[in-house]
Amino acid sequence: MQTPVPRTLVVATSASVPGLEAAVQAGTHQRIDYLELTSRFKSCYVDHGLVRPHRPLCYLESLIRLDLRLALQVAQLVRYRDYQVVISLSERAGIPLALVLPTNVRHLVIFHHGMSKQKLRLIRALRLQQRWDIVAAISQAEAQGMCSELGLAKDRVVALHTPVDTEFFRPIQSTQKATVVQSLGASHRDYETFIRAMSHLPHIPCHLRIGSSWVSGAGMLKHDVLPANVSLQPFVPPDHLRICYLQSRIVVVPIRASTQWSAGCTSVQIAQAMGRPVIATRRPGLAEYVIEGETALLVEPGNVEEMATAIASLWDDPDRAEQMGKAGRRLMEERFTIDRWLDRVEELTHWMVDHPIAR
Repeated sequence: MQTPVPRTLVVATSASVPGLEAAVQAGTHQRIDYLELTSRFKSCYVDHGLVRPHRPLCYLESLIRLDLRLALQVAQLVRYRDYQVVISLSERAGIPLALVLPTNVRHLVIFHHGMSKQKLRLIRALRLQQRWDIVAAISQAEAQGMCSELGLAKDRVVALHTPVDTEFFRPIQSTQKATVVQSLGASHRDYETFIRAMSHLPHIPCHLRIGSSWVSGAGMLKHDVLPANVSLQPFVPPDHLRICYLQSRIVVVPIRASTQWSAGCTSVQIAQAMGRPVIATRRPGLAEYVIEGETALLVEPGNVEEMATAIASLWDDPDRAEQMGKAGRRLMEERFTIDRWLDRVEELTHWMVDHPIAR
């Protein structure tokens, strides 16, 4: 029998949207990781709503991509309310928290860009890796890379793939017909390669929906002339986003080659959860979110001809596309549900409480 989890604080690194909890309860928004964690642990969460505006510090944070103000506020809150465990849902807060959290507080930090050369250099220079009880990367490839780069014990670095709400994002009966190829999202997207590929396929209609809840897509294509078969669509909220996926015969997730190995994983997961076949760029982390040849086709970064060929092959073979979509749905249900993710975070939290490291 596991012992109760000590007082736990969950650190989210985005500001809460007003009415978000009500939207989740009403079924118009997918479940949110930090809300689910606080419910599971009967604890509290903090986000950017905790910090006061400070223009110089805000500018510095945008340059170094670290949430310094949030980390300082969290450290004060931990001391004041005697929290014993902190779960940082991003390294943006987790890195500076390594410097300011009391050493007796257990700390799990989730890295979304774990192979960033700048971050790795900073961590090594300040020896921050010794201040985290568990480092969780969002792919096995990144977990292995961080373990090697930082000289961490293998039991302190784990893969914790991002989850998807498979109840919210699921295939449903609809009058919407799957009539387009669609690409969605903004982070680290290689839309130049995708648009060039679509220009070779003038008979296939395509929707580009650039933007996300975290990244604005404004201006990404302002200097590009789109082919006649490609139309730019507005960003939509989650309940409308499901309709966009229902309209998609194929979902394409083109990613730039960079150290952001798992960029695009959320779009890939949602597409598969909605029963749609995926074409994505082959990246070490992103590849772990699909089964190549079964739920998705992977193409090399920047290869216009390979991407065009992959799109045409699925467009011209609707039976294969349908089977890939069904396989993708099974994959999400079996491996990537938000409840499985919550179970794993709870397991890791108990483990690090029972196995504290010497600092």
